[in-house]
Amino acid sequence: MIGRLLHRRWVSLVLSAVVMLALWQGLAVAIDSSLILPLPRQTLEVLVENLGQLLFWQHVGATACRSLAAFVLSVAVGSLLGAAAGVSRSFHNLLELPLAVVRATPVVSFILLALFWLGSSFVPVFVAVLMSLPVMISSVETGILSCDQQLLDCCRSYGFSRRQLIRHLYIPSCKSYFFSGALSAFGLSWKVVAAGEVLSLPRRAAGTLLQSAKVHVETTQVFAVTLVLVAMSFTLEGLFSLVLRKAGLLPAGRDKASAGRRRMA
Repeated sequence: MIGRLLHRRWVSLVLSAVVMLALWQGLAVAIDSSLILPLPRQTLEVLVENLGQLLFWQHVGATACRSLAAFVLSVAVGSLLGAAAGVSRSFHNLLELPLAVVRATPVVSFILLALFWLGSSFVPVFVAVLMSLPVMISSVETGILSCDQQLLDCCRSYGFSRRQLIRHLYIPSCKSYFFSGALSAFGLSWKVVAAGEVLSLPRRAAGTLLQSAKVHVETTQVFAVTLVLVAMSFTLEGLFSLVLRKAGLLPAGRDKASAGRRRMA
């Protein structure tokens, strides 16, 4: 009975949350210093106070807008570059080194460099787009390369135009890969934007709140703002994922894995 309950996703999530809160409470009591690790109750009090302030929501809303802008830009640009890399081996080779450099370079290095080039409000968006592009390019390119070669040859033999190939072959082939990459880019954009805000310090930003709390040694405020960012990211990404699954737009491999786990249960 207990084993079957634990296989239910919501039960596992609740149990994990309870265990994490218990560990947090135990460590906070053992350390006995709110400057190092505040109690969950203290964090909740600061969190409730923040939620009642309009300025706090302006900061969080600005971060959400930057994350959305970075996501849209990375999806648009990444799709175009990924499609070009998928149909042209030469273009793939041209992108290979720059993408490898982007993947290998620490995020903080790009943030510091962008501070010399852009205003503080644009730095988080620029860096988030830069870090999300390899994900989208790789996803779209993989989707195009997964096209059935025999079907492609058949379409060409029947005289399909380039537009018809894109509409009837390439788009259906890379659709699931595209949305899977978009889901990954969405979560990555949120994290990188927040990190960029901590260093670039825009006038309105959740990252600015985190940096201000760090300077004033307000550990409880850092925890409270972080909890809001995590909750918003988790909720929005979960909703996005749910919509994609309901529409059947995520790769079939994920569904097969879920089905396999259900059979093992």
